[in-house]
Amino acid sequence: MSKSPNLMSVQEVARYFGVSTKTIMRRVEAAKSGTSSFPSPVFGYGQKLLFYRAEITGWKESEPGEQGQVK
Repeated sequence: MSKSPNLMSVQEVARYFGVSTKTIMRRVEAAKSGTSSFPSPVFGYGQKLLFYRAEITGWKESEPGEQGQVK
């Protein structure tokens, strides 16, 4: 669990979408290559990969076509 209520760890994001952490990492890579609009992670707490909670929840609400592809 992240130490900030505004941030989510990879594990928390995976649980939020009901997928594996590996799937979330694939989405991050797809976003880096420009083939997905998945939110970019931020780094903190010893280089642990974290995401802004508002961006994750906003993406889920605004990208109905992509959220089904998160699996």
